[in-house]
Amino acid sequence: MLPFTFEEWIKNEPVPLGAVACYRPGGKFHGALLQDFELLVFMIFERFDEEMYTHHRVEGELHYQLLSLEAEELKRWIVTGENRALVHYFLQGEVVYDVNGQIMHLRQQVERFEQPLREQRLFFEFSRFLRSYVEAKRHMTEGHDMDAYYSTLKALHHWACIELVQQAVYPEKTIWNQVRAHSAQVYKLYEQLAFSQETLRERVELVLLACEFSVMSKMAACSGLLIRILRSRRMPWTIEELIRHPELAYVKKELPMVVRKMVYRSLIRQWPQEGKSSARGEEIRYSVD
Repeated sequence: MLPFTFEEWIKNEPVPLGAVACYRPGGKFHGALLQDFELLVFMIFERFDEEMYTHHRVEGELHYQLLSLEAEELKRWIVTGENRALVHYFLQGEVVYDVNGQIMHLRQQVERFEQPLREQRLFFEFSRFLRSYVEAKRHMTEGHDMDAYYSTLKALHHWACIELVQQAVYPEKTIWNQVRAHSAQVYKLYEQLAFSQETLRERVELVLLACEFSVMSKMAACSGLLIRILRSRRMPWTIEELIRHPELAYVKKELPMVVRKMVYRSLIRQWPQEGKSSARGEEIRYSVD
């Protein structure tokens, strides 16, 4: 039972779409998520003024934490992998209030890892992989081996997520335990990078070489979301138009780099085409065949 009734919430604006309650399991905590509270409640709204608002409350002997947030913010966490612990508890908790079934629908989308969620997560992970890979290559060129190691580890983590998403497996908190069961190749590279007796630079070079040949070959498959958007109209797109597209909001920082890499690999066409004369100051546009 919740320590409050929804009548008090429905009287106010905005009205919540629903709520999910996660109870303290067996009187024992798992980590610091609940922060010594016996109950964690997600209050989900269609529109909310802040990204997330946290309340600490007490009702009799019950101490609980109440998180108020927009449904869109929760979707962002799911696509980007942010706040994995909170997403985990949202998925494991009890749906105690659901006005029109949106909360259960969102949970089912994650549990079944359905489209468009899977397509968005795949392109997000590939974009972040590419950024980390490029950073690692730059650090290696400049002789910053420790920075290169850190960026390579991040790239490998995103590669692991790509492997899971392509197998319709939602990446969870314990990513390497998941990867061990679903991609022996990536897990072996993780062990090589973290525990090998070779020098740090040799380990990084080996993993970056594997990234170059294994993940770059997946560029087209991982970029299905971008390709679909480019094909959604006959007129080529400017990079600013793509950055402002709502379906690409999660990757707007990485998008210019991803687009240029795809041009170099002939997956995207640019207008005007390279080597051809154009009007002075003409903006480059992008399309696919």
